[in-house]
Amino acid sequence: MTASGFPVEFAGANYDLRQFVRDHPGGVNTLKYYKGKSILKAMEKFGHSSSAYHMLNDFKLNSGELLDVNLTGSVSLNGRIITNAEAGRNVEEIMFLEELEARLDWSKPLLRQLDAIAPHYHLWVNSAVYRKCRLFESPVLESMTYTAWYLVPACWVPIILYLGISELCKHVFCGVSCTQDSLVLYQYVYHIFVGLVIWTVLEYSLHRWVFHLNPGSSITMIKIHFLIHGMHHKVPFDGLRQVFPPVPAFLLAYLFYIPLQMFLSYPLIKFTGGLIGYLTYDMIHYYVHHGSPKDGTYLYAMKRYHSNHHFVNHDKGFGISSKIWDYVFKTFVNVRKLGFSLHW
Repeated sequence: MTASGFPVEFAGANYDLRQFVRDHPGGVNTLKYYKGKSILKAMEKFGHSSSAYHMLNDFKLNSGELLDVNLTGSVSLNGRIITNAEAGRNVEEIMFLEELEARLDWSKPLLRQLDAIAPHYHLWVNSAVYRKCRLFESPVLESMTYTAWYLVPACWVPIILYLGISELCKHVFCGVSCTQDSLVLYQYVYHIFVGLVIWTVLEYSLHRWVFHLNPGSSITMIKIHFLIHGMHHKVPFDGLRQVFPPVPAFLLAYLFYIPLQMFLSYPLIKFTGGLIGYLTYDMIHYYVHHGSPKDGTYLYAMKRYHSNHHFVNHDKGFGISSKIWDYVFKTFVNVRKLGFSLHW
């Protein structure tokens, strides 16, 4: 054990949480008291689920060395919060989760192996692990499944600026070239706002009815689900799989623009507003996984809210940038108030 390690003991076995400290759902300020101690009573007291005990095995020491559980991307700087006590430790369920995990070879692409856990896919995919995840054998296809967060604004900000300024010059500051479809500034802002609202509906709808679609027993549907969202729930600590890769995002943006063009006025302006909403959503999503918001701020509340979705209520709390549609569709989650602030 190195001096920089974070040794803990659980049920007679030794673990090193040094990679997990910054990702601990309860914050660094709660975990630090258990360095070098047993965490058995703490895990039982604070309501850790069978999934949490299952993930603990990723930090088990093997002959004094930490098992290889490095992520595809860098370890996140901060963590998430479990806000309610869950079902608690179920020894039989934990053993079954370990048996399910043993069916897969995590050193090889997972997508082609999912038939091995297909009958229990829902349980498996919502039992998070802290390890590597590869989807495709092809390096080209694999490269399209992960993205550094800063590439998203690098790609979309220039597009948003180009569309926004072009449409502004065309419809508002058009001078002698103005036509009947010209706008005043507040009308232009209105269409941008409409695009933002459309995005919030789309964000909620995609997350609830597409990303969380029950794939049933179909191997094809299971693979599609794991590819578009399941892997995010299985490996939620992977910093390279939490924003949408630009190439498929471009294709989807084009598909979403088609109905805007067919049915709505000033579609490019509304599309620009929608892209602003999407970019905001993707950056908030990354931040609520890795950021350090302060208690009392909007992002602190959204971090706790999204944590609840990941670790407690997988079928609720679908809003990421906003909770508004969770209220409308009655999927809102009341996150338990704490008597102290969490820090990461």
